[in-house]
Amino acid sequence: MEPVDKINARADALAALGLDQTAESDDIRDAWRHIAFRAHPDHRNGDCAHFTRAKEAYDFLRSEGLTVKGRATGTPRRPQLRKRVIELESTDIDACRMLLNTALTHSPDGDDTSADPHFTAEADHIPEAVGFYGRHLTYFVSTPVQEGANRVALPTSFLASARRLETELLSFQSKDTGAGEVVVPETITTRKFPGAKSVRIKFDADQQVRDDFWLAG
Repeated sequence: MEPVDKINARADALAALGLDQTAESDDIRDAWRHIAFRAHPDHRNGDCAHFTRAKEAYDFLRSEGLTVKGRATGTPRRPQLRKRVIELESTDIDACRMLLNTALTHSPDGDDTSADPHFTAEADHIPEAVGFYGRHLTYFVSTPVQEGANRVALPTSFLASARRLETELLSFQSKDTGAGEVVVPETITTRKFPGAKSVRIKFDADQQVRDDFWLAG
């Protein structure tokens, strides 16, 4: 249900109990008790239809947490998930840098490629911060994506039940240079990022990008 639909549904439920938007939790409970007593089908002159509408309205308001004692209907519910952004520790950054340097000077078969004139280093990236929204991770990289091959080293064990520093090297191709976002495939997320539901990497991400992430609903 969209926010505007919830607002309308809340207003309709309050109206079914004879209340307006200023009603508080005590008012809601009192209104329901009054209607339940007067309109209950077992009561003399009970109104079954009125009772049913009121009960549905009260059940909805209760599911929205608006019948808790001392609570006003205008008070927003506390979100179950909170976004937060943390700066990476120097140990995490050093581990990522070491991973990149190790991969740079050795080919997949273990041969030293540093003296190979045909060896071309890929554009390398290291995140400076990571955002959390439940089990969804967003890495913030200050360097821009380069056209062609790119590599990014990431600490991956933030959501592990017993945190032990782990790093992974991801490679991807880009047709453009500058800011961008890469969504890590689900298969890689499952294997390489324990506990994570999704992983995104934002490049050319300055403090404003981090603030926008934190402030976004």
